[in-house]
Amino acid sequence: MKNLIYIALIALLASCSQPQNPNFDTNVEIAKAWFADFETEDMDKVAAYFADELEYEGAFYGMPMMTSKDQVVQYMQGWHSAMDNIKYEAENFLPGVDPETSLPNGSVRTYGTWTGVSTTSGKSFEAKFYHYMTFDENGLIINGGDYGDATGIMVAVAQDPAE
Repeated sequence: MKNLIYIALIALLASCSQPQNPNFDTNVEIAKAWFADFETEDMDKVAAYFADELEYEGAFYGMPMMTSKDQVVQYMQGWHSAMDNIKYEAENFLPGVDPETSLPNGSVRTYGTWTGVSTTSGKSFEAKFYHYMTFDENGLIINGGDYGDATGIMVAVAQDPAE
């Protein structure tokens, strides 16, 4: 009887684990490369990671969903126009799931810390963010977004009012 309980427990645990999507490891490497290229401010390289049509959520309050590569690249360029020495230190890269099936779909989620310096005030920032990226069969980002307090960063690094 004791052995039956152990076998049942092992079977239950094995059935609860979800297999990894075979594209996840490749997509993590693409995501890591994207962050590295973003830090270099090479917008042509950054743009090459995105499909022409996509959905991307920016981190600013009230910002509408972006639906084209041009909109996303303009958003990314805005960060580099406002900040210098932008760096991302990832805490992890985790698998995402399909929202309809809850099965691993090869998407990548990451939590980490962004740092940089305002180009106008010279003030530095450090902020935690969450990002997600969903890839097509060609390894291009077709869905993604940034979650963090982007508006708060801009307020924190704003120039001090003249006295």
